[in-house]
Amino acid sequence: MHIHKPQHHVQKPGAVALSSQEAQWVRLATATNNLANANTPGFKSHMVKLVNTTQKGKEGRIVHFVSANKSLRDITDGAYRQTGNPLDVSLSGKGYFMVETAQGNRLTRNGQFALNASGELVMAKGSYKILDENASPIIIPHNIKQITIHAHGDVYADSMLVGKIGVFSVENQQEELKSLGNNLLDPTKQIPVISASYNIKQFGLEESNVSPVRESILMIEILRQYEHAQKIIDEQEQSSKKVLNVSAKNV
Repeated sequence: MHIHKPQHHVQKPGAVALSSQEAQWVRLATATNNLANANTPGFKSHMVKLVNTTQKGKEGRIVHFVSANKSLRDITDGAYRQTGNPLDVSLSGKGYFMVETAQGNRLTRNGQFALNASGELVMAKGSYKILDENASPIIIPHNIKQITIHAHGDVYADSMLVGKIGVFSVENQQEELKSLGNNLLDPTKQIPVISASYNIKQFGLEESNVSPVRESILMIEILRQYEHAQKIIDEQEQSSKKVLNVSAKNV
């Protein structure tokens, strides 16, 4: 998630408070996005890294504020939810599925799969092809009775091995993966490599690791801090008006 960094230099308490409000808006947008994806399989919540700022305020008091620095992805596993669907798979550990899109190969933790008309394994939402370790599609023959997916991605159509789901990792999961929507991630400049530490479980999905309760409490805290910053801005404006009134009377 992109973080907007204020470009102005903080000198006065009112400006410091305004910077703090900008940081709170970024936090609020992040928490809102987390809540919106609480039921999205494999979604990883984000948290905003804050930098502490202090400035001398009215009557020499020290005013404490924060500014938004960057957004970090929480890479802990989500809970496993059984669905009974043989094309639903949960991924735990380090790694992501790789899918083929018109803009290039992308990563995802969403294990809701389906078959297209050609028998290719695809994402149920978006129909992006699921790729194997060689970045090739996995094709399931027609008229098979059972699909079995093993813990390390081996895919069997009845008793015949037809492919292996690729699971790839990148060095920086928290900061450098760019969210694209549809639960897709762009590795940006990172080169995905085959993961050495993961586990796939069939007949279920990895749930989002978002905690709705935690995000709701966080939103309340954010709004309180925003209101506190607004109070500082209002005090600064009132103080400035008094100075102007006094100056006008002395003219």
